[in-house]
Amino acid sequence: MSSPHQSVPPAKSSHTTDKGTDTGRPSRPGGLRSASPGRLAAIGAVVLAYLIFVIAGTVQDWSLGVRIGTIVPTAVIVWLLVPRRANTPTPGVHVIGVPRLAYIGVLVLAFCVFFPFVGWPVALWPLLLAPVIAVWWVVRTHTTVSGSGLDLSSMTGKKHLDWAQIKGISIPKRGYVRARLADDSEVKLPAVGYDRLRELIEASGGLLPDVFAAAETAEAERLAAERAELAAERAEAEAEPDTKAE
Repeated sequence: MSSPHQSVPPAKSSHTTDKGTDTGRPSRPGGLRSASPGRLAAIGAVVLAYLIFVIAGTVQDWSLGVRIGTIVPTAVIVWLLVPRRANTPTPGVHVIGVPRLAYIGVLVLAFCVFFPFVGWPVALWPLLLAPVIAVWWVVRTHTTVSGSGLDLSSMTGKKHLDWAQIKGISIPKRGYVRARLADDSEVKLPAVGYDRLRELIEASGGLLPDVFAAAETAEAERLAAERAELAAERAEAEAEPDTKAE
């Protein structure tokens, strides 16, 4: 296990909650991640139908208000198709994902590229792929902690790590925390930054080494050694006058 580059462990993350609850990305059914293939196909069909409508309206020179206004019922239909979340978490499963606040950034990005899409040259239409890619990144990027190990999901694929394969964790200066495997290779843990490390360790139930406890112990030992050294220096300073007097 490698030590963290940071000298002081962070306080409990603002995303971290008590055991049994979720942070950032719930371990509950609901959302795009838990949608069935049929429901995802329906959402994709609605979005595609709207895009076709906008393209046809642009070609036919329909009113800009009509093309933009239709996005409201389209958004409502998509929202209704997204599965609602249950109230109880899945026992023994904890999902660490990109915080939901990231969707605000996606919404801002979609707003920025929407007007070029409906009113400007066709050459700018590929910009609409940017929010789609952003949504895909938010939905796909997560690390699931369970009794069987870690399930890693990224934009390009998924990977499972058994607990027996993991011998420690590594904390780089930048980027995601890494799992150090038995063969000394390292694997990135999607969505697990340094601020989510405490959450990961707590969710593992002691199967991952607690680097925060180790850092706190080392700090306590350092302070104790400094106090002992200071006490020895004071005792030596107090003994010097007596020696001179003799």
